[in-house]
Amino acid sequence: MRYRGIMTALVTPIDEKGLVDEQGLKRVIQDQLQNGIHSLLVLGGTGEYCALSMTQRKQVIDIAMKEVNGKVPVVVGVLSPGLGDCIEMGLYAKQAGADSIMVVTPYYVNPTKEGFMQYFKKLDQAVDMPIMLYNIPYKTGINMNTDVVQALVAEIPNIVGMKVCTHDIGDVIELMNTVGDKISVLCGEDYRAVYSFILGAPGAITASSNFLPEVWVKVYELVQEKQYDEAVQLHSKFFPAMKALYKEGNPGPLKTAMSLIGIPTGDVAVPLVSPSDNTVAGLKKVIEELNIATR
Repeated sequence: MRYRGIMTALVTPIDEKGLVDEQGLKRVIQDQLQNGIHSLLVLGGTGEYCALSMTQRKQVIDIAMKEVNGKVPVVVGVLSPGLGDCIEMGLYAKQAGADSIMVVTPYYVNPTKEGFMQYFKKLDQAVDMPIMLYNIPYKTGINMNTDVVQALVAEIPNIVGMKVCTHDIGDVIELMNTVGDKISVLCGEDYRAVYSFILGAPGAITASSNFLPEVWVKVYELVQEKQYDEAVQLHSKFFPAMKALYKEGNPGPLKTAMSLIGIPTGDVAVPLVSPSDNTVAGLKKVIEELNIATR
């Protein structure tokens, strides 16, 4: 399994009672499918995995798998720090028919290389399904370096991809050069994704594609057609919108922006809070200036 194109890290709509909004999630998924997104990630950081209960996470998986109905691959994020929860979520995702799970580095304990190896080997033995690695050191405080990734890919055939969130695009290039022939190395940074495509990355996992799916699909297609200048220009045009989405903690501004264009997703779960009036005003401004249509 090789992932290519744009994978949207879906928001999780939450109703006024703090429960998963089933109809809202279906609406978000249909909007993504209609706009040609290549694959979907549920329960990533943008999907507020850590704020949801285990029951709510399983509900999101069930809704998503039924609504997508095989039209595009579905990846389930697993952002728990402990092996027990990861195995439980992985097995549930597998039973539900998910194409793979995306597993974050086991944060808090700061494992050694051998600790990483044992962790992912035990997870693989328990779930026996495709696994994507997820490295986001500026959130977890844990960095899974290239040496560890190479060793994991060499010993665990079920590892099929990796989401790389880093402020240094050189990290993406290094991983593409070392393991890119064996797994899909996907950029996880909206600001840098277009440049990773030009440098050879097969795709990206983005949050702003919830809000701008057609833009992201077009950017990707332009790069595949080797129209690099046009791709960069289109990305640059919508950069102010992407920047506005990250002015406060993700996915607060993103959920507000989606509601402003006719796709209500509810509020964020604590400890996140609704974006400030200043941020909302900024979102309204870029929507108007970029003529982003209501959907």
